[in-house]
Amino acid sequence: MKIKTIGRGMLILCFAFLLAAPLYAADRPSTGQPSGDTPQTGDEQLSKQDAEMVRGKVVKAGDGSYTIETSPGTQVTVRSDGSTKFENDYKGMEGDWIEAVVSPEMHIATLKKSTPAYSTEGHVLTVNKEFFVVKDSAGKEIRLNLAKDTAFQGNYKVGDRVKAEFTPEGRALSIKPAKPPVGPPGA
Repeated sequence: MKIKTIGRGMLILCFAFLLAAPLYAADRPSTGQPSGDTPQTGDEQLSKQDAEMVRGKVVKAGDGSYTIETSPGTQVTVRSDGSTKFENDYKGMEGDWIEAVVSPEMHIATLKKSTPAYSTEGHVLTVNKEFFVVKDSAGKEIRLNLAKDTAFQGNYKVGDRVKAEFTPEGRALSIKPAKPPVGPPGA
């Protein structure tokens, strides 16, 4: 008698599950049509998450491609397309100082005119009250003079990886922790 009751209970639970499943699925948002609240794919989320601010001087501009001097002697080439947002329709030209949010694939998400400033990323070689020395990925050592208005995010020691923005004269505007480099070690 007890086995029949358990069997009936299991049958009722299975039947209830089969009835409830289509109702649950009907309440889930559709992903067929794009909308503002449609979940993004993992690649889109990672791309936004990994986007970086690049500051520097435009060395070359044309055909949607920009070569930017991000620090003295270091250049990067980025590209724009129909999805790039140009602040105040400013497109940038050779000799201009710009700020751009750039994806890991070197695509410009947003671009705007900037005050003269470079950006660099690297390991701290020297820390003292007056300056930092940072070694960038190309092996170049950059001296960053500290000022009262230098924005710090954290405390740093030799070996830490930082991202810094600085004026052409070498005055540090901001220093913050940098994300670990992407790619295989030694690349």
